[in-house]
Amino acid sequence: MYAPQSGSNYEWVEIFNSGNTLVDLEGWRFFHGQDAVSSPSGPLTLRNGNTTILEPSEYAIIAKSPSVVTDYVWLNFSGMILSASTLSLPDGAENTYIAIASDTNKTISDSLIYDTSLGGSKDSGNSLQKIEGIWSGVTPTPGVANETMDPPSPLVGGSSDSSSASGGNTGEKNTKITEEQKIKVEITSPALVFANFPISFQAVILGRSGEQLRYGKYFWNFGDGISEEMKIVDAEKISHTYFYPGEYILSLEYFMNYYGDVPDASQKITIKVVKTDVVISAVGNEKDFFIELTNNTNYDTDISKWILSSDKKSFSLPRNTILGSKKKIIISAKITNFSILDKDTLRLITPQGEMVFDYPSSILPIVLVSTSSSLGGQTKTTIQPKISASQDSLAVQLVEARALNGQIPIENLSASVIESDVTKDGSGVMYPIIISLISIVFIGASAGAVYFVRQKRIVSNTGDDFNILEE
Repeated sequence: MYAPQSGSNYEWVEIFNSGNTLVDLEGWRFFHGQDAVSSPSGPLTLRNGNTTILEPSEYAIIAKSPSVVTDYVWLNFSGMILSASTLSLPDGAENTYIAIASDTNKTISDSLIYDTSLGGSKDSGNSLQKIEGIWSGVTPTPGVANETMDPPSPLVGGSSDSSSASGGNTGEKNTKITEEQKIKVEITSPALVFANFPISFQAVILGRSGEQLRYGKYFWNFGDGISEEMKIVDAEKISHTYFYPGEYILSLEYFMNYYGDVPDASQKITIKVVKTDVVISAVGNEKDFFIELTNNTNYDTDISKWILSSDKKSFSLPRNTILGSKKKIIISAKITNFSILDKDTLRLITPQGEMVFDYPSSILPIVLVSTSSSLGGQTKTTIQPKISASQDSLAVQLVEARALNGQIPIENLSASVIESDVTKDGSGVMYPIIISLISIVFIGASAGAVYFVRQKRIVSNTGDDFNILEE
């Protein structure tokens, strides 16, 4: 309030804690002029209230010293009131710099350059208030939120009913204008985000007339511990990667002044991040090498521009390709131009180059490993598959055989056919399994032979001191 109708002794300044943490105003200073050196001032003095701590979203008032103003009843404010002996707010047309600074380093917290053209002249009876980032003259509201519009002017003459009706219409009109003049932030983002894949976000700032603003700065907070501040001229788009599934609150603050601390507009949205689980679930044969994709997630997945790739060729899925939850799509070789020769290097890749699924690693052959242990004179042999880390997510049937009393019931071994890769020349992945089984028999026979030789050297009566392990 730089031009009160009662005189300069009744000037005051309202301050507001717009942060999320409390601020202790003890020792803070208020001064006017160009800087704290040319316009020195002493620390603010608490005159009303029990503490100088200003909580988040709370107001305080700075007014004249009590030596000039005997009490502050005229403020109609019961909260924290601080006095400053050097408080002087010129009401001329010249620009005046006012600020609040800390007493230690006199660092400016906020400032204002104003003149009577902004409003708040002595004749109007209004105070100068910051509303939606713009300073304007409005009815004073010390200690509470600023007015959003000027109240309707009282009508001269006419009945009370017509005055009430006109006043209501004027208020409605002013409210509509205020809404149209509000600065808005619009964030464009995907509805669903996959973990470990970079996602682009875009922001647009619309001014009070609906025009796009291209100056100032952004402050992005992605809700996962990462934030970034940037000038709008540098980039209106930003890329970010969420590493874990979950729901994150993405917030964006816009500042018209790059050096400002209070945002002029802000927006928040919820980002849902899910684990990627789209796989190449099946492929065709030499005659028809189709490719089947399966979405194992609980969400419809946009796989537009995802790439099927091999060492020899690649195929990009067209835009607006949506794979439904728990659904499959089969893509013909007539579309992709893939053949059976691409099978061993086939992969699914995102537009950013991140590999989603490696098909060759999912069809690695099972290698049977034999382990033996002795306990109480008996030998126990176990046969189990050796599975690589890349297979641990596949539905592979484990093959296990146990030998009791040295006998391996080969006829009871179970087997599961994963996939046949036998070609016309008879080669394929079945050889390693057959070779492994032959090796197991050979190892068992060899172990028996060693046992026989060792015993024969010690005992003279041949055949009385050994058992038949296999028959």
